[in-house]
Amino acid sequence: MITRKITQIVAGISLVVLSFNVNAQTEQTTKDWIRQKIEKYGSTEATYKPQSKAATEVSIKYQTFYHGGDTIKIQETRVLKGGNKMTNVYTFKISDLTEITNMAGTNDVFEFKTDKNKVTLRQINNKTNEPQSAYYTNHVRTKIWFVSGTELNKEENIEQRLLKAFKFMASLNNAKPKTENKEAF
Repeated sequence: MITRKITQIVAGISLVVLSFNVNAQTEQTTKDWIRQKIEKYGSTEATYKPQSKAATEVSIKYQTFYHGGDTIKIQETRVLKGGNKMTNVYTFKISDLTEITNMAGTNDVFEFKTDKNKVTLRQINNKTNEPQSAYYTNHVRTKIWFVSGTELNKEENIEQRLLKAFKFMASLNNAKPKTENKEAF
């Protein structure tokens, strides 16, 4: 009788532990989910037309790519008044994120922050389509148009779900010990 009760208690505890583990998100499942959403929507080019008369851009085109491993590449092409173009390509790793926020009043303008200048910004020469310069910074503010374009038949609350996934990754990255080369005295 006692053995049966102990067996039932152990089995009950095992089921509770299993149910917690099944629902818990892991680093890899979160990266996979982000990758799937970027692959689903990212290559679609979306164009934003600024509403302000003071804007120097006529339009801004966004494309987002999942670029191997856990690297995200966002390409912004700004068509300026007068017909000139300016293209910026931002590249960063999800595993380098330390903070992500969205701008007040928007669902799709995110600011990604990393530790120690791990965002690469390349400016592209629009005549040769070659990188003309590269900068390294610790943040990038950009629209995530691959989920906000209405013509994409987007999923419900995808912007907030994506923000939550990125914030989860940033919390994991902040919890990891920082390894730095110590200078000898």
